[in-house]
Amino acid sequence: SKAQSIPPVATMASASAAAPAVSFQPGRRAPLPPRCTHSERGVSFDPGSAFYRSDSAPGRDLAVLAATLHRRRRPDPSAPFLCLDAMCGSGVRALRYLAQAGADFVWANDASDALHPVIVGNFSRFEPVPPEGQRRWVVSHLDATRLLAERYLRREYFDVIDVDSFGSEAEYIRAAFLALKIGGLLYLTSTDWRSARGYGGKCSLSSYGAYIRPVPYPNEIGLRMLLGGAAREAAMLGFHIEPVFSYYAYHGPIFRAMVRLCHGKEDGISNYGFICHCKSCGQSQTFGFAELGQISCGCADRTVGCHFNHSCRPTLDRSST
Repeated sequence: SKAQSIPPVATMASASAAAPAVSFQPGRRAPLPPRCTHSERGVSFDPGSAFYRSDSAPGRDLAVLAATLHRRRRPDPSAPFLCLDAMCGSGVRALRYLAQAGADFVWANDASDALHPVIVGNFSRFEPVPPEGQRRWVVSHLDATRLLAERYLRREYFDVIDVDSFGSEAEYIRAAFLALKIGGLLYLTSTDWRSARGYGGKCSLSSYGAYIRPVPYPNEIGLRMLLGGAAREAAMLGFHIEPVFSYYAYHGPIFRAMVRLCHGKEDGISNYGFICHCKSCGQSQTFGFAELGQISCGCADRTVGCHFNHSCRPTLDRSST
């Protein structure tokens, strides 16, 4: 089981070889951070050359809200509240965790080292690096999987981990669970609209363990696909998840899901099964693995075409999304 103790914030900051070094030349002023050109919910930042989309602000709003509530409801509210943004871009998400969610320490990582001046400038403008003592943020430029694996090996666990990935790459999910505290929140992303619409069965099968066929509600299926993949990865590590919320945005499109990591596997497989859609009457039902071979629809047409999808679902009429 994971150790619940975490190293001091200062130790975490010094552990990163990629932490920016601040040097000053005698007789010269340190360069000022770049001028702010954008503001999101009262937080000013400069996106620089990083990809930034203002339409995605509601998804960040939900993340900040969930992180704030989680910080207040922790078993030990006095413990440092640690957040990690594995693919931070300009750093606006990580900056909002620091400024609005009450994070004591934020790790902002992006694989592109060309964004280093932009990210450091945004954080320095909000909170300059202290000459000595504990710092509240660190910027690094590592592959997300490597960063998360290193944090796990150092036993540095986080309360909130945000992975805003692109496409259907799901290899970060397991590494993120390993670096997450028990009871912590993981914010996942998928932009794989083809799989959600049933046009990328092999891709969704390899990434999320779900083979999806076209159905009239692809947005819901895309969220269930993401949740199902997370549930499968957690189970292989000996944990289970509790969905906190899910969010679909038409631009992209983007599928996002916030899950809580819980200790121990759930009894049975009641939350992982199949969705069946009847082509004749349009009715949809959920079925468990024990019901395979007994799937049928109650409509007049007994010749039913069913589309199956592995998904998280508590019951037929109570969606986990």
